[in-house]
Amino acid sequence: MDNNVYQLNIVSDDTMQNLENYPNVDWIKAGIAILREQGPTCVNIDTLCEKTGKDLDAFNKAFNGLPSYLFAVLDYWYEKEVLAYIDMMDEITAEGEEVLIRMIEIKHNADKGDEVAIRNWALKCPNAHKALARVDRTRLDYTIGVFKEMGFSEAESNLRAKILYTSFIGLEYSSISASLEKRLEMAKLLCRRD
Repeated sequence: MDNNVYQLNIVSDDTMQNLENYPNVDWIKAGIAILREQGPTCVNIDTLCEKTGKDLDAFNKAFNGLPSYLFAVLDYWYEKEVLAYIDMMDEITAEGEEVLIRMIEIKHNADKGDEVAIRNWALKCPNAHKALARVDRTRLDYTIGVFKEMGFSEAESNLRAKILYTSFIGLEYSSISASLEKRLEMAKLLCRRD
């Protein structure tokens, strides 16, 4: 691995403990695994019971039907993929451009399978789409804040953050790929003031 790449845990031990204590996490992880492996149409109570080795009564004690379960999956994913990363970024003692670089390195090296599965689900499900919009908005707001801390105006921060975030998503979910070095070059270009 490149010497310039920071060796950071993707999620801190405290955050991992909180995620493991998330209500009904075993059911939620099973649903995310089904989303990844088989797609959203396969997430049903029978498949969940089979995946967890539990029965319908256990499911009914944990959730008030499948819609309740699906909202729990989306809430868990928001905690894991957004709030956990923000907590981790807030622990970094660097500022400005260095925070962006570390953020890109961490996300570049992260497993993106859950995100791909949720984004695919959001194409067909209005509730998943709303949850995804919340994720995108929170991530974008955080990135805007980083640019503002670097001294860019509100308008410049908004524009730079949108370019960075949408290019990152585009590189991840299209046939166009970029190495970590290219992604960092793009971020550094957005941090320039000339």
